[in-house]
Amino acid sequence: MTTSTTIPDTRRAARGFSLVEVMVAAALSGIVLAGALTTNLQLMRSGVRLTQYAEMSTQIRRGLEQLDVDLRSAGDIKWNNASDITLTIPTTGGSTRQVTYAWTAATGSLFLVPGADSTVTAGRVHLVKGISAFPDGSAGVVFARFDRDGAVATTDNATKLVQVSLHVARQARTAATSTDTAVSATFILRNKPVS
Repeated sequence: MTTSTTIPDTRRAARGFSLVEVMVAAALSGIVLAGALTTNLQLMRSGVRLTQYAEMSTQIRRGLEQLDVDLRSAGDIKWNNASDITLTIPTTGGSTRQVTYAWTAATGSLFLVPGADSTVTAGRVHLVKGISAFPDGSAGVVFARFDRDGAVATTDNATKLVQVSLHVARQARTAATSTDTAVSATFILRNKPVS
């Protein structure tokens, strides 16, 4: 009787992955990595856009609150043009002061300046920045005036309500432009007598 012993093939046990297996694994890993990087990039862009919208909303809110305070206390309004108004505001000493709210394409912002001339740069405060013209080419800030019945007013004396529209945009290098068009509530000139 002959006994035979089987010698294990050590070459088979020490064998690694084949070239095809390594290439398939590398391709699958590349696809998964590309998907993860794309998702991460989109999340970062969304975060930038969200930050831009939050900044725009904060600026618009603060700017309109300042305008609201001055419009409510204004005793008179002078309509310079659709993007430029001058308010006469009473002071605590019983006198009055003038303040102008305006927008120009050159400044690209809704600003406030003491006095009746919007071209003066001394004391100018930019309330809302990044206001471009509307897509149709019209002004980025438009004031509308109404009488106490809500009809469009044609004179300064008849004006009792003011509404403002803004077209604000923010651009970042890594994200698309964020834009927002805001139409304010109607502001009432409480201290202004109507003729």
